[in-house]
Amino acid sequence: MNKHLSNKVIVFTAAMSIAVAVLIFFLGVTNHTFCGVRADNFRGMLSIGFGLGCIPFIPGTAGALAGLMFSLYLCRFTLWKQLVAVIVLVGVAIPISEYGEGHFEDKDNSHIVADEVLTFPLATLGLPVHQHPILLASVFITSRILDWTKPPPIGATEAFKGGVGIVLDDVVACLWTLLIFSIGWRWYRHSAKQKLSSAEQIKTRDE
Repeated sequence: MNKHLSNKVIVFTAAMSIAVAVLIFFLGVTNHTFCGVRADNFRGMLSIGFGLGCIPFIPGTAGALAGLMFSLYLCRFTLWKQLVAVIVLVGVAIPISEYGEGHFEDKDNSHIVADEVLTFPLATLGLPVHQHPILLASVFITSRILDWTKPPPIGATEAFKGGVGIVLDDVVACLWTLLIFSIGWRWYRHSAKQKLSSAEQIKTRDE
């Protein structure tokens, strides 16, 4: 995915977000609800990803897809700026998720997708996913598999209560994903450089 296409994706996402915000405003005037959350309940709407949590079968994956847009935007910044942004997003996800838990009176209710939306950029921290669609897709699929299966130590985070418990399993899943692909990407780059160097040496000898 080149920079021009990445910009188009971001502009499209921003336009859709504005359209959704306007729609929710008018629905709020008419007391419309999403999954039992009134459209004018801003914190509640944040907790369900402005309606993404109402998708019947894969609300968490839909939320992670929205988080993918954050990743594409943040990739253009330096690693330190990405890290600060990720910390802020995770910090915001905790109280929003805790509010959703209180609203639904259910721990980590499937309608609550703020954790998936706001933590996914952690999985792509420092990775050039905006330039490599296959890398982006691989990171996304891996993070979702880890979140679904919850292998140790991800499953152990469910012992935590409140917003921390809701968000922590996603954070650990994203950290595992980041570790896997950071190592894999470094190995891929190193192998590519070695192949290029070998090809240049062969070309030099032939000349």
